[in-house]
Amino acid sequence: MNILLANQSTAYLNSVRQKVGLIPLKSNRLLHQSASSHAQYLIRHQKTGHYQKKGSKGYTGNTPSTRVRKVGYNSTIIRENISINTHGYKASVKNLFAAIYHRFTFLNFVSDEIGIGQYHSKNKKAVKNIYVYDLGSSTLSKLCKRRYPLSSGSYYMKDICRDKKKMVPMHSFNKEKEAISLKNAKVVYYPYNKEKDIWPAFYNEMPDPLPQYKVSGFPISVQFNPAYYKKVTLKKFRLYNNKGKEIKKTKILQKKNDANHLFTALEFALMPLARLEFGETYTVVFEAKADKKTIKRKWSFSTTKSKGTYYRLAKNSQSINVLSGSKIILYIVPTHGKDILRSYSCKKNIHAKFLDQNTLEIQIPKQRYSSKLNIRFSNNKRVRLNIKGR
Repeated sequence: MNILLANQSTAYLNSVRQKVGLIPLKSNRLLHQSASSHAQYLIRHQKTGHYQKKGSKGYTGNTPSTRVRKVGYNSTIIRENISINTHGYKASVKNLFAAIYHRFTFLNFVSDEIGIGQYHSKNKKAVKNIYVYDLGSSTLSKLCKRRYPLSSGSYYMKDICRDKKKMVPMHSFNKEKEAISLKNAKVVYYPYNKEKDIWPAFYNEMPDPLPQYKVSGFPISVQFNPAYYKKVTLKKFRLYNNKGKEIKKTKILQKKNDANHLFTALEFALMPLARLEFGETYTVVFEAKADKKTIKRKWSFSTTKSKGTYYRLAKNSQSINVLSGSKIILYIVPTHGKDILRSYSCKKNIHAKFLDQNTLEIQIPKQRYSSKLNIRFSNNKRVRLNIKGR
């Protein structure tokens, strides 16, 4: 990944972090080197995860921690995000923000530097494009450069530095973590107030926060900064459409019901169990008790507007009239939480691409005469396009 693209990616991610009240991440050469080598490894071996197999070609370390240690980064406390087959850094970051666990990685309170690696294969492979994001902390790295005489009555942390034998006093470690956290907002809300162009759907991530669903709505999250709060009790977390109607079909995720045990006691997410709608403004109402203090917040965000003539198809079989030469967006409304499109078939060649696993963009060919076009989807739904000639 060239430096210009890495800087653009970092700037875009920082624009989101700063809008929610977090400090910007500085680019770090060693983290960039570690992330880049892992991106190349994943493409070479057609893998998608955080781990490498020792002895395999291009191996630079089994885990993110061992990889940054190898390139010379002083701290081994690393957070890593990976996106697969996204086109461009903006789409990569947006996809990771739609995945709740990966979002929390980007919006953590301790990291202050980042390295980004990107690799692309021109060959026809399942894994074609990879972005790897390694987030670290400059202050924790500086801790690992110091010398600490061992003293009785003190607690020490081991294996958090490049030097495996280095023992860091726990009170120093906690003090530095808190110092970074205090630079950030007390509470982080995402999407942020009045944010636009939010994609209305969430599909999957590993591990999966909603294993019973293959498609759901974009998650809304709230994170309390541990430097300011110790205990938080949720009181209210609701979502409303632009008509003021509450979206009832939701699941509130928090530490006590997170099946993957990744949420902290200070993290909360409202997961819509059905897709949100395109081009709509939603309002969030949140209330919690944080260390005996009541925290209330009401804010709104808007989903992406379709770029083309939009058709919302809720029936199994429909017929629509379209103009020759027009670009149309077909949104095939899921009938249940596992209703996704894997493919489509059409007897004629059409210029089409999936915008997501329920939405198809089609460029209708220019033609003088009227005609009909039948499309069948993998979930057995069908649509007939009645093309009006020009």
